[in-house]
Amino acid sequence: MFGVLIEKGISDWQIVQQHGGQADLYFGGHFCVPQAGLNVGEPYAVPRIRVMNEQDNSPVIPWRDCEYQYTEGRHAGEWKAMLRVPAGGLYRIETGLFTTWNRPDNPFKQFRGDIRLHVGVGDLFVIAGQSNAAGCARDQAYDPVDLQVHLFRNRQRWDLACHPMNESTEADPEAPNTEMGNSGASPYLSFGRHYSRYAGYPVGLISTARGGSPIANWDPAQNGNLYREMLARIRACGGDIAGILWYQGCTDTDTIEQAQRYQECFYRFVKKTRQEIDREVPFFTFQLNRYAQGLLDEAWGIVREVQRRAAQELDRVWVLPTIQCATSDDIHNSALSNVYLGEILAKQCAGVLLGKAEFAAPDLEEVMLESERAIRLRFRNASAGFVLYGEKTLPCGFTVEDEIGKIDIQHLRGEKGCLLLDLERQPVGKMRVSFCYEADPCRWQPKDEVTYLPPLAFYRVVVERRKSDEKE
Repeated sequence: MFGVLIEKGISDWQIVQQHGGQADLYFGGHFCVPQAGLNVGEPYAVPRIRVMNEQDNSPVIPWRDCEYQYTEGRHAGEWKAMLRVPAGGLYRIETGLFTTWNRPDNPFKQFRGDIRLHVGVGDLFVIAGQSNAAGCARDQAYDPVDLQVHLFRNRQRWDLACHPMNESTEADPEAPNTEMGNSGASPYLSFGRHYSRYAGYPVGLISTARGGSPIANWDPAQNGNLYREMLARIRACGGDIAGILWYQGCTDTDTIEQAQRYQECFYRFVKKTRQEIDREVPFFTFQLNRYAQGLLDEAWGIVREVQRRAAQELDRVWVLPTIQCATSDDIHNSALSNVYLGEILAKQCAGVLLGKAEFAAPDLEEVMLESERAIRLRFRNASAGFVLYGEKTLPCGFTVEDEIGKIDIQHLRGEKGCLLLDLERQPVGKMRVSFCYEADPCRWQPKDEVTYLPPLAFYRVVVERRKSDEKE
């Protein structure tokens, strides 16, 4: 092939991670004048490159000479170029070969060059976790494709993002995240669509999730095969990302022992990932949703509590609840729920990464015995009150235990940033309170008046007594 050949550089549909509103794109390859040009005596050739806006065909970076060296006379050689491109797109990268008779002032007669289509500069996010990250919703919801949202598919090529995002067409059958069947709808097409509108530039998603995968597959100290595959795909996409979108943990509720190891494994996964990427990459996580056939409520409570506390104890980790969502089967979120989860995740990411309004769920900050038969729960991220259901005596998701056993809750009351539990009897000794910790928790949760998010689930948090109430 004659003209300018792009042999190094980005591919069609690729999104490159921006920094400070721009990114450096590198290209290189070979060039040569066609035989017809040689026949009319072309004395030399110069490879050139430019960036075009695909929306209106206007130049973003006009034609410029590449760096080059001749290898055969003055009509063939090697070239390279670096383009500093502003965040945005979609862009078209064009190359062309200019000679003495097709000068820059007459570009329609230049020799051909390779083109890269539909590329963008924006933010890249890794999709990691198990089935609800891979996407298993089989029902229907309006969740359209968007030209600003692209996906690095399991076939190791960039493409326009659409469901199913974890499908395995042309994928390596031995790759650790290759699914046994085709996946369904996930939260992350909706996420990309909403986030790109906040950001004003494209979004790239990198698929690495695997249905049914335990934390051991993501823990470099154990099996770690999905962890290593995730790092390989990050490197294949340029080595830098804006964040990791994590949704995992159901499989680690199979036994109490697994659940009790979850914190150590997840914390190590975060630490080692950041060491490999050489950046404090943020993790945006979801708490576990619900499982209608779950047996070990305690294990679900332990994992949800780890997920809640990780956002407090680890830098640059955030978490959102999912217990408010409907499911399409016994454990997978419905398609409509996934659209909703993608939207609220985009709001949270926009607050963290783009300086937009903060968006977070109420998170338990303090639990105090208010009186002999009342507990006050104070929440961070709850500047207003709570929306409560019915006569406030419906099941509300809270569980209170003392040294005797469970204490029934007679009434739930709301105040600004607080909830109060009126108890059926006076507690004895040490008390603990939980919220929606079960595998299939209560569906009548209080909601924050502003975000309409329920509090993050928590498990067996000790209730503090006022000093004056403590027994000697």
